[in-house]
Amino acid sequence: MGHIVERHDANWHRDWDRRHVHFFRNRFFVFDDGFWFGSYPWDYYYPYYDQDYYGYDESTDPYSVPMVSAVQSDLAREGYYRGVIDGVYGPQTRGAITRYQSNHGLQVTGSLTTATLQSLGLPQPMGS
Repeated sequence: MGHIVERHDANWHRDWDRRHVHFFRNRFFVFDDGFWFGSYPWDYYYPYYDQDYYGYDESTDPYSVPMVSAVQSDLAREGYYRGVIDGVYGPQTRGAITRYQSNHGLQVTGSLTTATLQSLGLPQPMGS
């Protein structure tokens, strides 16, 4: 929760689909447990790798905290994920994605592929 910068009740933006992440006013918003939570797209830890120092572009990272949180939320609503919605791409998230891919006729990789994100109705990272 340390990355959350806004929280709104369920009636805020009633026109939004609660099953999907929304980008609004430079923040990603996800609906979870009766509230809309907003966080900055750059509010996540990205480890330093010297070979990536000059070439890293956040907009192409499907494993950002907001995107993984949105995936976890969608998978939880569909019964595939039972863990904490924390934006961490760990073993529980990977297992849920694998089961989802298998049941939806997608290539089973356990990864956040473009086809998987499209199937969940999530926005595609820029550059994909």
